[in-house]
Amino acid sequence: QCWDLSFATQAIAEARLGDAAYLEDCVVKAWNYLERTQILSTEVSQASPAFRYEDAINREKYFRHVSKGGWPFSTSAHGWPISDCTAEGLKSVLALRNLQCVMKKGTSISDERLCDAVDVILALQNADGGFATYENNRGYGWYEWLNPSEVF
Repeated sequence: QCWDLSFATQAIAEARLGDAAYLEDCVVKAWNYLERTQILSTEVSQASPAFRYEDAINREKYFRHVSKGGWPFSTSAHGWPISDCTAEGLKSVLALRNLQCVMKKGTSISDERLCDAVDVILALQNADGGFATYENNRGYGWYEWLNPSEVF
């Protein structure tokens, strides 16, 4: 859902239709969805049990990648930040944030949250320069032959 919404909102912004009266409700709903689905970035999500595992000590202990600030493929309940979904979510927020309807009716997304998204993207860069989908490479290249997440 987040993936599809990101492309749709970018198209609306690129066509300069974001402040068109007939799309205003759609744009504000899309914006608020992006605000809600940014992982571990809202008060509600920070009150969840998952948030306590976000500190560096627990991430290292449980072999987890930073999640806070990323966007998932679908909803925040998915909980795993995806590199390209985070990039597209960030692009959508940047494309919509200065629209009049968003500034008047949308829930605020702080610059700090945008920086969190950038941090997630940069942290997903592997040593070879490529970007991981949701976990950096940690093993040998031949492990990829056993990768159950290889679906595309």
